[in-house]
Amino acid sequence: MTVDKELIQRCQQGDQAAFESLVKKHERRVFGLVYQMVRQPSEVEDIAQEVFTKIYFSLPQFRIEASFEAWLYRITVNQCYDYLRKRKREAQVTESDLSEEEAAFFERFGSITQPRHVDISKRLELRQTAERLLSMLPPKDRSLLILKEIEDLSIEELTQIFKSSASAIKLRLFRARNQLKAVYQKNRKKEKGKQRV
Repeated sequence: MTVDKELIQRCQQGDQAAFESLVKKHERRVFGLVYQMVRQPSEVEDIAQEVFTKIYFSLPQFRIEASFEAWLYRITVNQCYDYLRKRKREAQVTESDLSEEEAAFFERFGSITQPRHVDISKRLELRQTAERLLSMLPPKDRSLLILKEIEDLSIEELTQIFKSSASAIKLRLFRARNQLKAVYQKNRKKEKGKQRV
């Protein structure tokens, strides 16, 4: 039995220490995903607390044979969607907020993943640029790309989180990547237009 399943069974029997251990084990991942989704550092802790509160009250009904990580991601993503709906906006920055240097840097590497040959400061710069581009996408596309490209989840894991078929996930990924590329290219055209003026 995995550590998570053992902790979950103890939680389901009312063991508070087991729940605290479960939170400690997964809180970094939840905080990271929440930050990637909402891009509001001041809100991350509150949203993460809501995620763990939902998990606490839902654990008695959790089926032990199911994937806890997929369930955790689904609750986290849904909580972020709720927050974004309440805020009545889908993106935290506009395309013009991407600086010329960031856009040029992104163009040189052409990927939101981090190449191994790039030094730490360049990798950090690339990640920040990727995060800004991702934040321009609608929340559903953003969450899918974050989970696939940054969290490195498999298609199978994504099917469990989003409760969709593998082909539907692949199609959504294809469309989300194309949308990200379109946002990037539109921003580059704006930057080139500014340079000519």
